[in-house]
Amino acid sequence: MLRKFRSLLIDNARLRIPGLEVLTLAAHGHMPELASVSQHRHAWSQAILYLSGGGRQTFSNHRARVEAGTLVMMPPGVSHSFERLGRRAPLCLLIDFRFRGARQRHATVISLSRSELSQVRQNLVQLVKLNKDPNEGPRCESAVVILQTLMMLLRSAGWLERAAALPDHPRDRALLGLVGKLQPSAPLVETVTQSGYQRDHLNRLIKRHTGLTLGQHRAQRRLTLAKKLLSEGVQVGEVAAAVGLPDQSYFARWFRRQTGVTPSASQRRASPTTRAPASAAN
Repeated sequence: MLRKFRSLLIDNARLRIPGLEVLTLAAHGHMPELASVSQHRHAWSQAILYLSGGGRQTFSNHRARVEAGTLVMMPPGVSHSFERLGRRAPLCLLIDFRFRGARQRHATVISLSRSELSQVRQNLVQLVKLNKDPNEGPRCESAVVILQTLMMLLRSAGWLERAAALPDHPRDRALLGLVGKLQPSAPLVETVTQSGYQRDHLNRLIKRHTGLTLGQHRAQRRLTLAKKLLSEGVQVGEVAAAVGLPDQSYFARWFRRQTGVTPSASQRRASPTTRAPASAAN
């Protein structure tokens, strides 16, 4: 099925909803002889989701390792390039779009969950079936799938807020209460045990209301806490332990994948000379 994705191109889509316009969508396979993509920039935003292969994505003088499941969300005007690692030419989903407020966003590099990546693949299969004739332009059904796919990626990257559904049952409210108490360093098995559900079923219940799985909620809180501690000058090793990732090397790789910069670089950005005084936050 990956081979079919390579032929998927929806050009001049011009799909519009308030605050968002989709320009093009393509499943783009790099040529085997092409080991790199030189530095370039766009006047529009771009979502790059790696479906297979990998390498290094460079943007704004930062480097991030990318592989299958890595999403790069690039605002307009940001210079970026790519360097392949290994022999396998990567296959990417590329969506060019315009998004209200995108110029105030930062380039984002995250890893999609297995369920999110699976949903994208299913959407692409559906688009291939719906767009057998590229000269027809996107059909009505295709437009819905394209917008759903992009909005899911925007939410995953934090560019679009997740609208949480209101719990309609005391049991559901209790589950969301467990999520609210989830600690960044806590093993997920503790919350799963408290819920009384199997982990997969618990994730489905939580995602139905919040758009995130239990693991994704914890990852968000880990990242928030890590950024806070680093900005306060806490040593990287101590930050890693505080968020439940005591292996400092693993923590550094994880942090860079989420933010595009190393923990040390993030800490330098928030040096005492640039940090706001404590009184200003009160």
